Amino acid sequence: MIKKSRDFLLAFAIYGALALYIALSYPGRNNFNLARLWPAAPDIANAWLLTLYISLVSLFLSFVAGLILYWITESKFGVLRYMGIIFDEVVFGSPLIVFVIAVYYFIAFPLGLRDRLWVGIFAFTLYMAPYMKTMVVGAMKAIDPTQFQAMRVLGFTPFQRFYYILLPQLLRIMFPPLIGNFSFIIKGSSLLAVIGIRELYGTIDRIQANLLLYVEGYFLMFVTYLLMTIPLMAISRWVERKIST
Repeated sequence: MIKKSRDFLLAFAIYGALALYIALSYPGRNNFNLARLWPAAPDIANAWLLTLYISLVSLFLSFVAGLILYWITESKFGVLRYMGIIFDEVVFGSPLIVFVIAVYYFIAFPLGLRDRLWVGIFAFTLYMAPYMKTMVVGAMKAIDPTQFQAMRVLGFTPFQRFYYILLPQLLRIMFPPLIGNFSFIIKGSSLLAVIGIRELYGTIDRIQANLLLYVEGYFLMFVTYLLMTIPLMAISRWVERKIST
């Protein structure tokens, strides 16, 4: 334990020294002043909350979509299975930013959907669904096959099997990767700026352009996203350790 703590502190000190060197070597260090962003603090705070809202809603909807996609790909009907497989391949082969733009212009626009916020959430839901499905597949494989036999013998309906037996176990198994997907959604939400959503990245980008505070703005973005994602990953690792013991 002492050795691990020492190694962690040493690694942290190395990164700290590197950050200090970069800061002292920066040509415009004398002009760097985060306080000049303070007048925009309310806008940044609202954008932070919007980013969190987008991420939480997208996480929930994409999890539900992932379950549906899992049932489709496990269906007895070949047409449904191939529809699920084709959708998986399209998403896995598309960069997120390209997928968001495609959903906005090729799906939302023709359908008359003009609420960019919900179009962005819809795009995230579709994009993350195959990743959620993959997570569900892995969790299902971790469940003892004898449980399925026992449920059939006891005459459980498909709903009873899933809701009372499988779902509690799946949530426990899937929690760490679910947190990882949540972190990915938070980071990926910055790409929604391309369709005009003023989440954290889009808001800070606009503010730094108006105030000509590009370095301060990018630094604030960097720190703010880390403050959201690092605690999530720490929670994920902690839960994973608890589950494995």
